[in-house]
Amino acid sequence: MQQQQEMDYDLLAVFNNQSDADNAETKLHKENYGDDEVYRLAASAVVDGQFREHGPDRDRSSVFLQTTRQGPNPATIILLAIVFGLILGGVMFGVADFAIQSHPILLATLAGVVVGIILGVIVGLLRRGPVRGAIGQDLSKVTAPAKTPEQEARTVIAIRLHDPENISRKSKARAILINNKGKIERSVGRENYS
Repeated sequence: MQQQQEMDYDLLAVFNNQSDADNAETKLHKENYGDDEVYRLAASAVVDGQFREHGPDRDRSSVFLQTTRQGPNPATIILLAIVFGLILGGVMFGVADFAIQSHPILLATLAGVVVGIILGVIVGLLRRGPVRGAIGQDLSKVTAPAKTPEQEARTVIAIRLHDPENISRKSKARAILINNKGKIERSVGRENYS
């Protein structure tokens, strides 16, 4: 019986608290929707409703809060290996030529180049790319999901229009309900048989 009663309405909106429902009802009455068109129901009147979220998607923020770090850049690894190889090769050449003259210069220079290349590759592999994501959102400012209303609270507004074919009047009522934080029940609507 209750499902049949819900189908007799043109619009049905559920609110999270009674004050939002009161505000919506007041605005509907200001826009000349009469008491015979606007009905207040208890939250228990809508069970297993199909609601459409209006406004930004609540789950979308999780995409922007993800952070990733790029892996090492192959060009950077090669560049660091060459630079470290040249620097350590030059240092070992200078050390073998001026400080330690007992070692062969060519062998010391090659050892310095090989060690420099190895150190350059290691440093290049340990360098990580910049952190991407976390584009400024603060998790402390993220709102918690909406609470479900108490079952005894009269947080449901149902509208049964005198002329359900009047699209502008129905759209106006829908806009008032949505702007006052109401969630529109999608499965509600009167079947018009002419």
